[in-house]
Amino acid sequence: MNASLRQWLNIYQYLAGICDAGSGLLLIGFPGFTLGLVGLTLVSVPLTRFIGVFVFAVGLSYLWAVIRWPLNVHSVQVWLTQWKLTAAVRSLVALFLLWQVAAHAVEYRWLTIAVFDGLLAVIQVIGVDQGWIERAA
Repeated sequence: MNASLRQWLNIYQYLAGICDAGSGLLLIGFPGFTLGLVGLTLVSVPLTRFIGVFVFAVGLSYLWAVIRWPLNVHSVQVWLTQWKLTAAVRSLVALFLLWQVAAHAVEYRWLTIAVFDGLLAVIQVIGVDQGWIERAA
């Protein structure tokens, strides 16, 4: 067991969860304002709110794991599953946005979201590969 690593993973879970859940709620409640914070233009309120629900759900998955399943030897599989699924989702979002920016289908500012999601996906893939969760339990 590595208590320091566990502490960092818990912090990561809370930050990723709060960031996504908070962003999702803002996209649902205040779509134009929220997109404006990152310099994006609101195209469709219903579509932006739908995206907000999705982002909120991803954020809740981080918070659910850290709150409901504190990291220990009994919760390793829950955390690994959550990390693998959200890394896959984040990778797909990042790749999709990169494709859309390259095709000039969306504003270049969407790269901010692609980079953020891609970075978290890479962190999680490295963490799973390096056994961070198992070592922290």
